[in-house]
Amino acid sequence: MPNGSVRPTDVAISTFGDGGLLEGIRVVDLTQFLAGPYGTMALGDLGADVIRIEDPDHMDEARRAGPDFLHKDLSLYFASLNWGKRSIGLRLSHPAGRNAAMDLIQSADVVVDNFRHGALSKIGLSHDDVIKVKPNIITCSLTGFGETGPLASQPGYDYTVQAIAGVMSLSGEPGGPPGKAGISYVDHSGGLSAAFAVCAALVKRDRTGHGCHIDLGLFDVQISMLTYLAARQLNDGVPTRRMPNGAHSTMVPAQIFQTADGYLTIFVGNDRMWSRLVTVVGDDRLDDPVYVQNVERLKHRDHVVALLQEDLLKQTTEYWVRVLRNNKVACGEVNDIKGALDTSQVDVRQLVQSADSSAYAAYEHVAGPVPSMGVAGHHGAPLLGEHTRSILAEIGYSTERVDELISSGAVIVSAISS
Repeated sequence: MPNGSVRPTDVAISTFGDGGLLEGIRVVDLTQFLAGPYGTMALGDLGADVIRIEDPDHMDEARRAGPDFLHKDLSLYFASLNWGKRSIGLRLSHPAGRNAAMDLIQSADVVVDNFRHGALSKIGLSHDDVIKVKPNIITCSLTGFGETGPLASQPGYDYTVQAIAGVMSLSGEPGGPPGKAGISYVDHSGGLSAAFAVCAALVKRDRTGHGCHIDLGLFDVQISMLTYLAARQLNDGVPTRRMPNGAHSTMVPAQIFQTADGYLTIFVGNDRMWSRLVTVVGDDRLDDPVYVQNVERLKHRDHVVALLQEDLLKQTTEYWVRVLRNNKVACGEVNDIKGALDTSQVDVRQLVQSADSSAYAAYEHVAGPVPSMGVAGHHGAPLLGEHTRSILAEIGYSTERVDELISSGAVIVSAISS
């Protein structure tokens, strides 16, 4: 333990004081870029005290990911994923910096990383290393392909996993090249899965007193998300083919349609909804007993879609959204990002929040994945080392000891460090 220290278990965990379901849980965040930071952000928004250990020699590249910046080494990209967290700057190649990391972990409940498998072992921060100082610690490693198998040592980015997991083969128009999802959904869903797994592990630890290591592969999550598509392939040998206009493979109509001035999605999820759609459209050709059940509409997909498309071209997107929603037909205008953020649903649900910082101007960001339980959205992302002094004080380091570590280069503080 550091000179003049107290036992970490005797120190009250200091958070931003917002409460939340995970209040009192400390998460040491060793993540970078997107998947890991999104998962730890979700934990922080639920009330956990999330502390980023940041090594200035191996800075998270997202801090400098342009083109938009709030502050030097703090991009808007980074800020969108790291609000509600604190930052301690530790040079992990320095023995004293690595010791400080271990002292911090001893005060923590969870450690999350998304380095390539084996990277933490090289610097003495693997699960096997940290359980020596905190036997009931929960560690979670997000990697592209998990810690076993022939791809375990390979880097796995969102693009890579979308391709290998079969998802790109389903995107784009028939006959055209494969496409990717418009957002990094592999990373986002992987981060959510990590947060989910950590919460489950915390429940187990509460019951048994034992921690664990979570081996979470982004590839695993995506294979799991194939669900019914995988079931058809595995059990019936039915391949899933690319559909025009983003159509669902078994539900009709369920796809993108063109209107007089834009695009509209309609998803008829059951036969009762089909009946309501036919009534709204008012086309006698669709009001045919043959089309009452989806199994028959599926057989006559091309004809049904062609008739409906002809009808939808007669009015604007706004008109169809209004009348279809009035009749409880699942539909939606195809928004761009600005259009999505401008919807009244976003406003009423408070899905856009403002984060503040004493170091730079306030900025807006979208809420966490469970906004009704979120508590941390108004705290801006930290500068590197912004909370170094206060965090070290919490785990028992004296002011003199911290000054020594700063002088030696083992720890880093920002200009406004607290």
